Amino acid sequence: MTHGRMQAMTQGRDGISLARARALELMGVARRLSLVAAVFVTAALVAGTAGSSYAGSKKLTRVDKPRLEDTVVVSSYGAVFDGSLETFLAGAGASAGPKLFVHGPNTNLGASTGAAQDAVSSIDNEIAVTLPIDFLDLDSALCGPFGQPAPGTTSPLLYGTGLVELFSPGANGNSLPDNIICSPLFAYGYPNTTGVFLPRGAAFESPYDGQNPGTDMLAVANQFPEVIGSPDCPAGECDQAACLEGPSTITTEPLRCSTGPVGPGASLGTITMYNRWTLPSGIANVAPSLPSGGWVVNAVNPLTLGLYDQNSTIGGCFTLLAGPESLTFDQYGYLFVVNNAGALAWALQCAPRYVTVYATPLGGDEFPTSLIGSCGATCVGSPTQDALIDPVADAVDPDDDLFVTDRGAKGKDLNQMCTAAATPHSCCTGSGTGTCTDVPASIQIFDPFLNYDYTNFFFDGELLGTISGPHTHLRAPEGIAINAADDAMYVVNNGNNSLLMFTDFPTSGGDIPPTLIISGPHAKMNLPAGVALPAFTPTPVPTSTCTSTAKGAHGDGACE
Repeated sequence: MTHGRMQAMTQGRDGISLARARALELMGVARRLSLVAAVFVTAALVAGTAGSSYAGSKKLTRVDKPRLEDTVVVSSYGAVFDGSLETFLAGAGASAGPKLFVHGPNTNLGASTGAAQDAVSSIDNEIAVTLPIDFLDLDSALCGPFGQPAPGTTSPLLYGTGLVELFSPGANGNSLPDNIICSPLFAYGYPNTTGVFLPRGAAFESPYDGQNPGTDMLAVANQFPEVIGSPDCPAGECDQAACLEGPSTITTEPLRCSTGPVGPGASLGTITMYNRWTLPSGIANVAPSLPSGGWVVNAVNPLTLGLYDQNSTIGGCFTLLAGPESLTFDQYGYLFVVNNAGALAWALQCAPRYVTVYATPLGGDEFPTSLIGSCGATCVGSPTQDALIDPVADAVDPDDDLFVTDRGAKGKDLNQMCTAAATPHSCCTGSGTGTCTDVPASIQIFDPFLNYDYTNFFFDGELLGTISGPHTHLRAPEGIAINAADDAMYVVNNGNNSLLMFTDFPTSGGDIPPTLIISGPHAKMNLPAGVALPAFTPTPVPTSTCTSTAKGAHGDGACE
């Protein structure tokens, strides 16, 4: 158990809750998100070893070819109307195609944008996959359209929720999903009961963490709506900085960042969680299962600017959510969320990009235990300030080391994001100027529970290493997964339709070659966005008897 986790447990959530008002006051600049700027999201979203060899004696020597260590499921965004799921079985080699290929109109995976992230249950291998947008309302649940008027009209433009689907582990071909989580006809004024809205990430909680016994809990990262209030901080009544009008680092022209008042502050997006065992077959227009008693937030549809209330599990100005793109659980039930509002549209490019970590029990307007990355001017000097440039997805190993895929960026683009000297990156010299250089694609590795920040009242984390370089074969990496045995890491490249397996991935990083690459037409991957496997086993989790916050500092559970 890491020092940070022990400190969080002994300080308790009460200590964090007492501090959060001060933290959010200090982070006011970073948390302002324009109601108007998010309208541009639509445009942003369309978008081996030889088998044998001869030794010096010319004696034939057999060399074993690398094979997949685990069965993995890849979700492919696809070209327009061409999303899919590919299941590659353990033992597959570089030239293997998927054993199962879910694709066709019954699947809804080709409903406009196609699939985003996926997840696999550790109980029975059920597959969950997110579909952020259905432009033309092609899905069978009527959870579109998105940016289109009602049939026979030209205005107003309507915006549906998107959907989350679950498929059996043996699903193949033009299969129907077991469940579709969304709120039908939201675009036409019906309530958003599920809280699903532009879903991007999905993750199953460990059924063995003791947090929600008897459940198979699925968490969804929703990049919308804009949340301007919660029961802890009601809209129009809360005097906390996170929900007040204030300056923003968003501008429209020219394509660079500046400051200026743009309306009420807010968080962008929510987390919703559902117990799979209670979902009805077919369309599941149900409220999130957590927290007990429900959690309703005051929301703004950032595309129509309409005010409404909706359900969520984690939502509100205190959460610091900023366009959650991906999420994952550790074996203790902590939730790790990649926030990347800056990737939604160029108008949001100055929004901070970071990972937030939420402690158990999950639910409500929850202030993060850790924030890894840049959170704006308040995070200048953080040891992880420059660590994340364009983060996409995350995975946590059994030692609670956090692995984050990052697409990187051009230096000129980073310079345009500068708002002031050293903000948001240390290479910034002023507003729209800096000395930033190109940052290659990478996997960043952190200890998320080090370096407690007594100014912001969360852990800044510590960068342990970076996997990057020509030998890694990383090309616009997106989905990432680590198996329960901690001996294989899987990454999909959106840039060249490939699946990489690493069996040598020390936390110190390096220019590490993958053990296996699966790619080519036979693999049927088409702009892959996610990769998933069962991440947890019923092996009992060691518990620490440490009581001092200074114990268990190396993350191995040992009292020191």
